[in-house]
Amino acid sequence: MNSFFYLKLALTNLKKHSKMVIPYLLTSTLFVMMFYVILSLSNHSEFYGRTRGVLLAFGVIVIAIFAFIFLFYTNSFIIKQRRSELGIYNILGMEKKHVSLTLMFETLIMALISISVGILVGSLFGQAIFLALMKMVGELPVMYFEITWNSIKTTILLFLFIFLCTMVYNISRIHLSKPIDLLKSKSEGEKEPKAKWFMALIGLVCLGSGYAIAILITNPMEVIMLFFVAVILVMIGTYLLFTAGSIALLKLMRKNKKYYYQTQHFISVSNMIYRMKQNAVGLANICILSTMVLVMLSSTGSLFLGIEDSVQLITPKDAVLKVGTDSFKEMIKVDQSMMEELKSYDKKDFVHNYQFSATAALANETIQFKNKTLTYESDAYYVMLVANDQNDLKENEVRVYFDDGTKLETLSIGNKNYHVAENTSSLKGYEERDITRFNPGFKGLVYVEMPSYKDVYDAYSSIDENEFTYLNQPSFNYMFDGELSDQQKEILRQLPSNIMRQAEGGYYYHVSFQDDLRKEQYEFFGSFFFLGVFLSILFMIATTLIMYYKQMSEGLDDGKRYEILQKVGLSHEEVKKTIHSQILIVFFMPLVMAGIHILFAFNMIYRMFEMFGMINKLLFMEITAGVFVIFSFFYFITYQCTSKVYYQIISSRRRT
Repeated sequence: MNSFFYLKLALTNLKKHSKMVIPYLLTSTLFVMMFYVILSLSNHSEFYGRTRGVLLAFGVIVIAIFAFIFLFYTNSFIIKQRRSELGIYNILGMEKKHVSLTLMFETLIMALISISVGILVGSLFGQAIFLALMKMVGELPVMYFEITWNSIKTTILLFLFIFLCTMVYNISRIHLSKPIDLLKSKSEGEKEPKAKWFMALIGLVCLGSGYAIAILITNPMEVIMLFFVAVILVMIGTYLLFTAGSIALLKLMRKNKKYYYQTQHFISVSNMIYRMKQNAVGLANICILSTMVLVMLSSTGSLFLGIEDSVQLITPKDAVLKVGTDSFKEMIKVDQSMMEELKSYDKKDFVHNYQFSATAALANETIQFKNKTLTYESDAYYVMLVANDQNDLKENEVRVYFDDGTKLETLSIGNKNYHVAENTSSLKGYEERDITRFNPGFKGLVYVEMPSYKDVYDAYSSIDENEFTYLNQPSFNYMFDGELSDQQKEILRQLPSNIMRQAEGGYYYHVSFQDDLRKEQYEFFGSFFFLGVFLSILFMIATTLIMYYKQMSEGLDDGKRYEILQKVGLSHEEVKKTIHSQILIVFFMPLVMAGIHILFAFNMIYRMFEMFGMINKLLFMEITAGVFVIFSFFYFITYQCTSKVYYQIISSRRRT
């Protein structure tokens, strides 16, 4: 037999198994397209080396790894369904090398179709995707999607490698199996699964530990360090509970004789035990993928939609300048020079103050500045001391704001005692949102308005530097709104440096502009959101394909059960109702579990994103809830569409 025979046989096999092959081809084609587009964008001449280019390069790595794992996983499902067919080829006289040659042609055909169509579609729709990215990052779409040979070559090599690995796996399965084993493969897995109590217990412990970390950790720095630990624990717990915990629970239900020996419960529990054995890993995969989609869309969407809040938080005015020196005497001179230079600018809502902030403990109406011995959640406050030249405070008087509602009559700061003239519920010179970014992980925030600049500096001077691992210096702040030309911005950028070069001792300064920060935020969070949406689409495609193959697997298995149950006396309607209820429980269990995961992860994700300036918790809650509702709708539609395959298989079994 020549090679054309095996090529023709491969084409015939692909056509015969179109219900399995076509979804796989569509998915691999979409993976090729998405990888090619993201790779081309990351290598774009306007992106390369910039923030968005780095983020997109990260997306390239994620898609490559995920495509390899997922296409390999779905290929293993397809080859498992075809093992008996391949065994028949052996019985009919085909040698294993001939079967392997057929599989090789099948893989090459699918690789050729997927890679060529994926790159073609990516090239056609790349410009539209490119414009969507440019819209998110806040720039006008004046450039074009670049089609380069390097991106095409890398895409071809990656997916040829993936298909080569699947081909080697398929051929190895044929060579390592006996023909009789291949023929009997459809009856594998019919033995009752054992209840693995120890694995179920470990899964419960892992899941509980991951949830505990997510709930109890409040310090953002600790959250960042423990986030991946919590993720890994939850993933391990999910897999173990689906594979071992579900079977253990069903066996407990079976031991309850009053519950189990009822017709509906007897059939449901018995079938579910076998169903969970065969489908546990796939359902756990659906749960993990669903959780990833929910986390990515809710977090990146919240950061993107909260950009304006973040901008206002970090740079509350159009222009913000900060200057500080080692010497208070020199600082006053610098301030006078700065105020003189700023007179020529058209300033609106001008804010001028002198401030210092640090961690501190509060005991007996005394602020004790330190941070080495503080436990943030239990006794650490973030204290901001501010003075301006327009306050109405008398000597030794302060105005105090506590975000936890604490009221004081007197307050000791450093070596001085002050009378609290007012326990205010509002802040002068700062909006409350402007300083809550200093508060993540602390017990509370204290804002103290002091009578003079000297009082702020004296409080700073009274601090024992041995009590601090890091200590910032007090600074004069100048903030105002107003339209500034590029030339004026450049002058303001150089102004603090030019003035303070004449000052004695060390100095520092910082200059920022709101519109510049806004552009930076849109570039970073816009790219982040784009990548989140792109990867979410990838994971939703994967979820759909797993559900499709699971429905097909359920249909093939339930077709046999359908016949047996009718033979023992159950009516068609009773059988249909029983099987339908089991399918609903099995396929919606991952969605429920994913919802529980995102509920417990909410606090940890929010704490972590506080570091990015996202303080609008209500916005995060609304977006998370909205994403879950939308994803649930998508999940239900996907279930309805894929379930048609299941009922088609059941119907065909009834007719036969």
